[in-house]
Amino acid sequence: MDFSSLKFVRFLLQDVKNEKETKDMAVLIRILCCILSVYFLACGVTVAFLQHYILGLLLIGGIGLVTGCFVLTYEDHTLMSLVLLNATILASSTLLCIFLGFDLAFSIPIFLNILLIYFNKNDHMARKRIYSLALMLYQMFLAEICSILDLGITPSPIIKMGFQTFNMFMFSCSILATAYSYCTKFNQAEEKLRRINDNLERMANIDTLTGLSNRRHMNEYLAGLVFEYNRSNKIFTMAIGDIDFFKKVNDTYGHDTGDYVLSTTAALFRKFMKDKGHVARWGGEEFLFAFENMDLDKAYRFLDELRHEVEKTPMDFKDYHFNITMTYGMEEFNPRLGIEATINRADAKLYKGKQGGRNRVVKQ
Repeated sequence: MDFSSLKFVRFLLQDVKNEKETKDMAVLIRILCCILSVYFLACGVTVAFLQHYILGLLLIGGIGLVTGCFVLTYEDHTLMSLVLLNATILASSTLLCIFLGFDLAFSIPIFLNILLIYFNKNDHMARKRIYSLALMLYQMFLAEICSILDLGITPSPIIKMGFQTFNMFMFSCSILATAYSYCTKFNQAEEKLRRINDNLERMANIDTLTGLSNRRHMNEYLAGLVFEYNRSNKIFTMAIGDIDFFKKVNDTYGHDTGDYVLSTTAALFRKFMKDKGHVARWGGEEFLFAFENMDLDKAYRFLDELRHEVEKTPMDFKDYHFNITMTYGMEEFNPRLGIEATINRADAKLYKGKQGGRNRVVKQ
């Protein structure tokens, strides 16, 4: 492994310090500066060989300008670097077209300017459109000027093909680098947006204290169960449970202990309901359960098992050690009643269980 090349890549990918500038733009300019340095050197030597010595010196001098663009990106002057790079590309393309001929494909780099200006997020879209239109008109103007002045040399077919191939290759690399940067930037923005949407959806659907579904998400889930029932007659049973004497827990041990009880109980519910259905915090110390593909009797056996699990689970918080119990009411879904009435019937049975001594499951 060549460690020096790795150091250069890290140097090339170094972030910018100015918050108003972007790393993507700075890195793209640095890569293009490297490509243009090779391009100007090769063109300058070749042009000098064709006895255009002044033009050759100007092209080699262009290496100094792109080096300046490169350095400016590390000095928090990315916008200035972009302007200088655009001007350098435009000037070099103009000189090469006039003195060597428009048909040698020296005008291709001008298209790169259009891509660069659209990559810059700090400019107004209207200004970008005007600049792009101006560059396209300039290309047509340059073609006419070259035809009128007729200063271009008439190189041999081999040299002509060499210039055309070299121009195509170098600026294909430049456009490829720009397109890759566009794609990377777009994918990063998409991923960031996806994470934000996931977080927003989670915040909208999850109870922050217990990590269970909230009432809104549970209603959506129940709507799905009703749809499946109507489509394929898949039965399900609902139950509502309430922590016994929860107000006494808060009053005796404090609200932070009450929060601990809710979160601990919710973790037990989440584990117990896996592959059985779904559970949500319905409000306060109430929890709503949906047992999928279970009639009332089957769901009752599971729910009574859960009641025992809650009863024997120790609540150890700070210096407090105690146990809690829960009372449940349950009702099998009846399509004639609908979801709301089914929940109300389960809630009525929960109230009946509270009146009957608590710590029980009421199904009748």
